Amino acid sequence: MAQPGQAGSQFPSEDAMIRRIKDLERAVQELRSANQLGPAGIRAVPDGIVVEGSMDVQGAETVSGTLNVTGNADFTGNVHIGGTLDLPAGIVNNDALSDPIVPGAYHADIQNISITSGPNVEKLRIDVPVPAGYTRALVNLTATMNMLNNSGATDSAFLGANINGISPGWSSNGTAASGAEVSLSNTVALLVEGLAGGTFPLTGKASSNSGTWAASGSSAVMNLNATVLFLR
Repeated sequence: MAQPGQAGSQFPSEDAMIRRIKDLERAVQELRSANQLGPAGIRAVPDGIVVEGSMDVQGAETVSGTLNVTGNADFTGNVHIGGTLDLPAGIVNNDALSDPIVPGAYHADIQNISITSGPNVEKLRIDVPVPAGYTRALVNLTATMNMLNNSGATDSAFLGANINGISPGWSSNGTAASGAEVSLSNTVALLVEGLAGGTFPLTGKASSNSGTWAASGSSAVMNLNATVLFLR
């Protein structure tokens, strides 16, 4: 037994030291066996962890392997995808996109026109407005014309449909005796590219082969009908 004033009296007994060591060993063993993250819904599995609760990542997160999400994923901020986005066919409908296609239908008509010989001359026009943000337009245009040949001799009439200054294909033509009528139709289609706002023209052009077919009221008419699909 230690005596007061002796050095040995300042140190715990051998039994107390052994008890302290055993307490520390027991505490270490409990820490090893306990799941400290259990209250947060996190548990360890071989080669990974399972998060059964929610996880709030307030800093940057980098995933260098495969990310498999079998539940819902809600993104309230911007999403940048640097690689290829591969989606099963049919899962994205048009309403989920920002107007990828804008359709339009256009009509114009005129009567009491006249035609003369030479190149086709513009008789009717539609200026189609281009929606903001669209650079292409798929256009289908049909021009129809009815004319009375009052030139005094058998003659031919020509009709062409023109999209943005281009006449795809040949003009339609028909021959009528003096005093007879001719009805023509010409349909063309074109993908117009390089649009940047403003308008582009759709026109109906006509001519005769040799004589002048004078204006004759409702017997000299032209119609334009077009459908347009604007594309980004």
